[in-house]
Amino acid sequence: MELPDDPLASARERLEETLATLTGVETNPAMMLAARNAIVSLGGLGRFGATAADMAKSVSRTAGVVLRYLHRDPGEALAYPLLDTRAAALAEVVREHGDLANLGPDDRPHWIEEAFELFAARDACDAWLLGAASLLRAIEPCNQRTHLEKARERAVAAVARFDRALEPALGGLSPLREAAQRALERTRADTSYVRRARYWRRLVES
Repeated sequence: MELPDDPLASARERLEETLATLTGVETNPAMMLAARNAIVSLGGLGRFGATAADMAKSVSRTAGVVLRYLHRDPGEALAYPLLDTRAAALAEVVREHGDLANLGPDDRPHWIEEAFELFAARDACDAWLLGAASLLRAIEPCNQRTHLEKARERAVAAVARFDRALEPALGGLSPLREAAQRALERTRADTSYVRRARYWRRLVES
């Protein structure tokens, strides 16, 4: 999994691009994905050490476009998708073989890539939760805020389901250990990340 040299700059660039896409266009359900990505990028700014002034400005700009998509409860459309069925499938492969390193050369690359994709999705969802929390702290009570609260509550439940499905696989992902160490090092600015990212931490400690 390729990691940017400067994750803060990368998150800021993604946020700028997404806000530019959303600004000046009519509210359209087809743009819900862009609104979701804006929340992910906003969370990335907080995770990678953006200044308080930078965060305040970014929260205000993001709220200005995301609120348009919250006049109704967005259901699952706004949150970052986590498929616990894919995590369970990975856990089953680990149960059968003990470790991805034990797979044959034809199957090993596929399941290593699958594991990286699952961990990337889990990290993106964590960033989404942080971004949504930042927005909720800044938005005054209103229907849109209530809808975002509900979306975040559902996302927290989805994370719990995903983590339960992934848990049995964590002892058998040795090919990801080096990437796990890099992931934790990249997020030193977010002191609570190590506690939240037990999926990466388990790999480093195993």
